[in-house]
Amino acid sequence: MKKIFLLVLCSVVLFSCATMKGNKMVNERDVPERYVNDLKKQRPNIEKRTWEMVDSNSYNANFVDNGNQMRIKYTKASTETCWIIPFEYVPSQITEYINSTYPKSKISEVSIVDSRNVKTYNASIVTKKKERKVLEFDINGSFKSERITK
Repeated sequence: MKKIFLLVLCSVVLFSCATMKGNKMVNERDVPERYVNDLKKQRPNIEKRTWEMVDSNSYNANFVDNGNQMRIKYTKASTETCWIIPFEYVPSQITEYINSTYPKSKISEVSIVDSRNVKTYNASIVTKKKERKVLEFDINGSFKSERITK
């Protein structure tokens, strides 16, 4: 029962995060075949997945694997794997940095991102001025960069 509840909760969070970012949900048949085949090859046990079109050249595959909410971003140049972290497991250095640098901001998602074999933390926040930002931290929790998103 607990696993079912967790799976449903993860699915709801995944869907809300997907729609919040403004990416367009697409059917798997509308995704380039090489991305679908790569996902099936790399993660053959995943049956339920959703796809988003980020732009004309990149797509996100969202799914739950072994109880972990995940997202893989496919582009022509690279593949980026994200593990969405439950808030209770976010390193304290990251939450302390966000709370001190962006008081009254809201953390919408924190993930571990593996891009070209380099792992980082990405924290998506909404500031009190309603700006959406992605903050990047190294794997030890030290701040690296920020970028404003739409």
